[in-house]
Amino acid sequence: MAENKKGIGTLLSEALNIISENPVIIVPYLIPVLLVLLGAFIAFGTLVSTGAIQAGFELDPQYILDNALAFLGFVSVFGILAWLFTIAADAFAITITKDAIEGKKVTLGEAWAEIGIEKLIILLVVDIILTILLIFGFFLICIGFVIFYVLFIFVMQGVLVSGKGILDTFSNSYNIAKENFFDILMLAIVLLVISVIVQFIPVIGGILNVLVGMYGVVAYTIMYLDRK
Repeated sequence: MAENKKGIGTLLSEALNIISENPVIIVPYLIPVLLVLLGAFIAFGTLVSTGAIQAGFELDPQYILDNALAFLGFVSVFGILAWLFTIAADAFAITITKDAIEGKKVTLGEAWAEIGIEKLIILLVVDIILTILLIFGFFLICIGFVIFYVLFIFVMQGVLVSGKGILDTFSNSYNIAKENFFDILMLAIVLLVISVIVQFIPVIGGILNVLVGMYGVVAYTIMYLDRK
């Protein structure tokens, strides 16, 4: 663990620099954005008939009921696809950030060679376990969600940067995060505030929020490399 820890301002500044110097990091995040937009468009089409659109979007309750299952199906399929590609996008962001800090500028192909299918599968399993823990923490006591979120913030970095397995990456994240709990919490709060602000920007607020998420992944990766 580094003796001279980087402050929150330094982490955010370095994250911005890495993204600006490696704009290719943004590309993988465009896929889940497009999937969400396409899924929303198709799902909307299952609930609103052509006639309703021509009549000025007068909704037909019976038409909506008849197509409810189709709507749920499209939402589920595109939601799962967006989740899968978001995990992949985070993996690219972490890998490109690690390489940038090591003084290497890599292409998406080179980053993928470092990630590979095996690590991606581990990430998917890790994310499912983390989601279950966060849900459990939320229903146990709301503060439990925050505690689990902070303590296991580095699980993806553990897999991609340190080569940890499924169980090891949770214990690795816990050991690092417990020593840096309040710094992680402060960074999370700053990113949350930014996320809330961009949500209010008309039309592009949702897309900008995805980029804020990417910004957070890069910042947490820098913190992981600084504190591990």
